Amino acid sequence: MTNQTDREVFGGHLLVIGGAEDKYNERRILRKFLELAGGENANVLIVPVASDYPEFAADVYTQAFRHLGVGSPRVLRVTSRQDAFQADPEELLDGVTGVFISGGDQMRLTSILGGTKFAQKLRQLVRETNIVLAGTSAGAAGMSTSMIVRGDSTAHAQKNSVRLSPGLGFLKNIIIDQHFSERGRINRLLTAVSYNPYNLGVGIDENTAIILDQKGTLEVYGDGTVTIVDGSEISFNEIAEVEDHRPFAVCGAQIHILRDGLRYDYFGRKLLPVESEFLLPDIR
Repeated sequence: MTNQTDREVFGGHLLVIGGAEDKYNERRILRKFLELAGGENANVLIVPVASDYPEFAADVYTQAFRHLGVGSPRVLRVTSRQDAFQADPEELLDGVTGVFISGGDQMRLTSILGGTKFAQKLRQLVRETNIVLAGTSAGAAGMSTSMIVRGDSTAHAQKNSVRLSPGLGFLKNIIIDQHFSERGRINRLLTAVSYNPYNLGVGIDENTAIILDQKGTLEVYGDGTVTIVDGSEISFNEIAEVEDHRPFAVCGAQIHILRDGLRYDYFGRKLLPVESEFLLPDIR
């Protein structure tokens, strides 16, 4: 179990999306992002740095947010670390209430933005104001201090089935995996948690998100499910003993699968009280 001092401090909300969110029809998750960012008064910055085609990604989200009532979304237009150094974070982030990081390649995201003045200013705003930071797919993975950058969807837990690297650090002890059920990534998330069971593994399905607040509440929002791997009670773990390309044994990991509307205390690592039409009444 962890306490609040073990987590990154933020003043508003983090919205972490498993990728492939609806951008053309109902746009439920994008609507939620704007609601958290101030509704009609939302002032949005799009960060398409992770994408292979950042201008295309910027245009897709610009059009989506315009359809939802945001007049002039801003865009961080950088394609290299040199560009990132030249960007003016004060101008880009002045008055912004929501920042949206697109998908793509999380290594590209962190190698371009990590340690820049823009990243430092964004971190300050996330800590000290009620700004909403959202990330989808690669943008979601990059929020963690330790992120998954590569990995195979193996049939069993295998020592080298996942590669970890430093992320942008908005979530200290949470590892995010995206496109989770669709790409069969349970074993690679189990492997990532086994490397250091202190970390909480969170696998998010497509068109699904988690909403995190500063009180330690994680709420599931969207069409799919969220899989949580809690390694704090692991009693046997031989990942350090086996050779690469070999399966390993781990015992005691707890797995929780949560649907839309359920809430989880990620400080205390427990499900919060459930109010659901699916629960049968007490007939005693």
